[in-house]
Amino acid sequence: MRTDIDPADGYVGLMTWDQFNRLERAVNNAIKHVPWWRVCGNIRNTASEELERVSSSSSYPLPLPAPWLAAEEIKRLLEQLNQWPELSDAANDDDGVYFAELLIREVETAMARWPISDRSHKVRYINCFSCDMETLRYFPPTIVGDQLLDTTVRCTNRACGVVMDETLWGRAVALIEAENERKAARGRSR
Repeated sequence: MRTDIDPADGYVGLMTWDQFNRLERAVNNAIKHVPWWRVCGNIRNTASEELERVSSSSSYPLPLPAPWLAAEEIKRLLEQLNQWPELSDAANDDDGVYFAELLIREVETAMARWPISDRSHKVRYINCFSCDMETLRYFPPTIVGDQLLDTTVRCTNRACGVVMDETLWGRAVALIEAENERKAARGRSR
């Protein structure tokens, strides 16, 4: 078993530097995000995750939000890693490496599924009103210094680059919602 930290060798105990850096990021992100994951599963909207059902053969299914389950698992893994005084000590132990790898995977998965903030993403179903291409991208509000910059929807086509104003974007979203309601009503009438 390795018990040293050797930067020249590229290892921290039994883990590579890359694995150990991912572990440190996972611990820091878990501390920051676990409170969010405990509550975000209780926020309901049309695009929310389905509840995962946990049951045993002798009990009725109990609906628990998937982010809450992930938060509990991450908390359990953090407690397991707290058996070692330092992360580098856990990296020197086979059991510590096992729990570290589980924690890394759980935190990275949870961060991808339930981010704490909105990310920019491609706009589906609406073409750019200027170039008529599927090149619109949504950029969420951001904070620069002490100033909040509003949501931006911009065409990513290099030749176009149009930025949609709030009024135009609001109309486009209202049009999609109306179309979805019309489809739902048509489906209910069948």
